[in-house]
Amino acid sequence: MQKNGKDRRHSRSQRLLKQSFVELMHEKGFTAMTVQDIADRADVNRGTFYAHFPDKFALLEQSIRDKFRHLLERELPPDSGWHPKHIRVLVRTVLEHVRTLYGRCSPNDTVNPLFEHSVRDELANLLRRWLGQLRADRPDWQVSVDTMALMTSWSIFGAAVAWSKGYEEISVNEMTDRVLSVLTEGAARFGRDPSADQIR
Repeated sequence: MQKNGKDRRHSRSQRLLKQSFVELMHEKGFTAMTVQDIADRADVNRGTFYAHFPDKFALLEQSIRDKFRHLLERELPPDSGWHPKHIRVLVRTVLEHVRTLYGRCSPNDTVNPLFEHSVRDELANLLRRWLGQLRADRPDWQVSVDTMALMTSWSIFGAAVAWSKGYEEISVNEMTDRVLSVLTEGAARFGRDPSADQIR
């Protein structure tokens, strides 16, 4: 019972800190807010803050990851995998999520790198699971799952950044179709012997 009570207090404090952080981001912005501001808003002391996060940058990164995970959980079915239908949903979700930062917000030298790293990392983790399941049926693959997940995550995220910055004035549906086409056609070639193309 005592441990459960401690766990509940721990979860409650973390939830309050995250909520306070989000509120202060809207009110003051990341640069202006301090750890003391966050602790005061959450009605906890600084020691409690540091028991959860080493600094406000770690809280920012965790908030970014939480938001992206929530988006994916909301949009994708629990049994999602490397299937055109699921890839389409994933690509569109990333496009729209990235646009919320680059399309509507002013550039921020502090927030942007953390946003990029966190979203790419979460995206790579998801793709690693999907491609790992796919590889179980494709032992002939010449490229590791980690490499494929990394390259694919960069491709999706890079396309999202370029599109959100107005690289091309096309709809989210058209951009989704383009990225999906590249990914599915490219994925079909991962397990092929490059020499086979030279012979043809």
